[in-house]
Amino acid sequence: MERLTSAMTEQDFDVIVIGAGPAGEECAGRLAEKDMSVALVERELVGGECSYYACMPSKALLRPAEAIDEALRVPGAAEAVNGDLDVGAVLRRRDEVIHDLDDAAQLPWLEERGVELRRGAARLDGERRVRVADELLTA
Repeated sequence: MERLTSAMTEQDFDVIVIGAGPAGEECAGRLAEKDMSVALVERELVGGECSYYACMPSKALLRPAEAIDEALRVPGAAEAVNGDLDVGAVLRRRDEVIHDLDDAAQLPWLEERGVELRRGAARLDGERRVRVADELLTA
């Protein structure tokens, strides 16, 4: 257990939730709705990997092939499909989807419930103690 230095701050909560993916976000929100003070610690983006790195980018990769497949099944449209899938363009579209990732749309939901977001890597620092950068959270 590290000692609190003069540059560090300390704040006490009823609950500290580590990870603001879908489960952590929902857990923090429900606890806050029960009038508990809640800190939610996230080192990356609120909302989890699906929106930013997994589900949405994979959908951006799959959709062009699905659109061609659908067009090939429709008389009149099938005849308009006359080339191969442009893989480079598909990859560029995927990059557009995940470029400038921003979780600002997630924050009002937390704020409305009184959940206090702390950005950074959580490190357990003793019983009921979590360190995030220069802040010590206790519960």
